[in-house]
Amino acid sequence: MSHRSMKFLAPAFLIITLTRCTETSAPTTTELCPNFEHFDSIMGQFMSAREIHAGALGVMKDSRIVYDKSFGWKDEAQQTTLLPGVMMRLASVTKPVTGAAIRELESKELLDLDDYVFDLGQPEGGILDLDPFRSLGDTLLAKVTVRHLLLHHGGWDRDVVGDLAFREIRIAEAMEVPSPPGRIHTVRYVLGQPLQFPPGSKRAYSNIGYLVLGLVVEEVSGMDYLTYVLETVFDPIGVARGELIQGRTFPDDQNSREPWYDSDAMSKNVFDPAGPQVKTPYGGWDLESMISFGGLVASTRAILEFLDVYQVSGDDIGARRTGTESSTWRRNHTGSFSGTNTLARQRGDGVNYVVLFNKKPSTGGYYSSQIRGEIDDLLDQGLICWPRT
Repeated sequence: MSHRSMKFLAPAFLIITLTRCTETSAPTTTELCPNFEHFDSIMGQFMSAREIHAGALGVMKDSRIVYDKSFGWKDEAQQTTLLPGVMMRLASVTKPVTGAAIRELESKELLDLDDYVFDLGQPEGGILDLDPFRSLGDTLLAKVTVRHLLLHHGGWDRDVVGDLAFREIRIAEAMEVPSPPGRIHTVRYVLGQPLQFPPGSKRAYSNIGYLVLGLVVEEVSGMDYLTYVLETVFDPIGVARGELIQGRTFPDDQNSREPWYDSDAMSKNVFDPAGPQVKTPYGGWDLESMISFGGLVASTRAILEFLDVYQVSGDDIGARRTGTESSTWRRNHTGSFSGTNTLARQRGDGVNYVVLFNKKPSTGGYYSSQIRGEIDDLLDQGLICWPRT
């Protein structure tokens, strides 16, 4: 066994045996069932087997948070244990939050999902008036609607041309602007490129689409993205300010509740492309510009409260839940980039849960789908006794 592996086993053991030390306060009207230790065991064993050094699991039952724990280490040197209430980068679990912001604008009749996104001279106009870089790359861009962006039907296919949301250095060089180019320059560049399929004709997962939706939120609301999200989505459901924040690229700017983000991958620094390479989570991209598609940081509690109210995926992503879901109804959204793997899971039996890890697999697969299988199996077997209301 490697020295690195042996070092990790110590905190895993401490987590399992001293879980009361990392337990956040739950409602005091009833005792927690003792078999919540099943959750402790799953997380401890899962993280130990994969050498994941920081994680969190939060579980809600019938609109009440009943379990919320942090596991592992805050720092790369593994000297400081994670405290309760850890916050981590959400990666693409940010997207349903953006979806909810769009749905709230729709509910206030400030936009229609079939409104055109780009004002490119079409008679109906569009929401965003941005000049394409050099020239319009595709006349079909005038047909892209808000709904298309929500459902990943906008016409961009990263499997064909790569993910332009992560091509900051290339875009900056082409446009002769400093790197990173930021959101506006990125979208102007995208408008100068051809689409890969007609909008609405098929689905292709798109970070660019949700980057654009963030600009739509700001243009229509007249607020910056995060302010609108907090005021219209999270404040009304009782999430305290500070539980959902803008992620920051560099460790010195991170929130004190965040752990380090674990990755051996190295990249050019998008803020200094000619300088030395950096670990990918810390300069391999401009996290601040990813705010609406992957740039938020949150606690498990914030996302659990969100899951109780808003749909996290599917054709109704971001819409309010109806409360009429069948007991077998399931939805989830995952997030993954270097140093991050996340899961937000909804179930029709009244259970929501959130998993945050500070690492993603280095060779294929996703921790999020693996841990979902283990937790769902535990729940489906009826092995958890829930606190009495």
